[in-house]
Amino acid sequence: MNDGYANHEAFLRGLYAQHRTALLRYVMQIGRVDRETAEDLVQETFLRAWRNAAKLDRGPDLPRESLRPWLLRVARNLVIDAYRAQNARPRQVGESVAPETSAVPDGSEEIAASCDVVGVLARLSQQHREVVVYLHCMDRSIPDTARAIGIPAGTVKSRNYYALKELRVIAAQLDMAGSGNVVG
Repeated sequence: MNDGYANHEAFLRGLYAQHRTALLRYVMQIGRVDRETAEDLVQETFLRAWRNAAKLDRGPDLPRESLRPWLLRVARNLVIDAYRAQNARPRQVGESVAPETSAVPDGSEEIAASCDVVGVLARLSQQHREVVVYLHCMDRSIPDTARAIGIPAGTVKSRNYYALKELRVIAAQLDMAGSGNVVG
């Protein structure tokens, strides 16, 4: 080892002893991170000081207190970098909290539900099915449905009433009652 390295090592030990606690508090306060993360960031701050020891160590002429602003700036930049890195990737999940379903919805539940509804609607008479489709699937009003089908509004209401009543019976037969897949 050369004398320059030994001098820098003593300089860094003194710097660490003098500023570690203040840096740790500072990082925990501005970063709102746990102690372990804060210690990692403080360690990285001192690693940067070690890499720049030749520039920072100006001998006994310059007191170590004057380096605190530099250390605080480096620590602040590291906190910002850590925050950005954390938000740039998905959050980490512990093994015990692993999701039971895939993160990307595949639409299979909606497809199955629509197949159930189509199967149930197929059991209705053509007149009842037409009214149910216009009113509940296409979200049309009673007057719009009456105009589209070409029947009076009262007939639309009546067919809707009997169609929903029949759908409830069919759903009960298929054990779908209460599953939320059937209108009414």
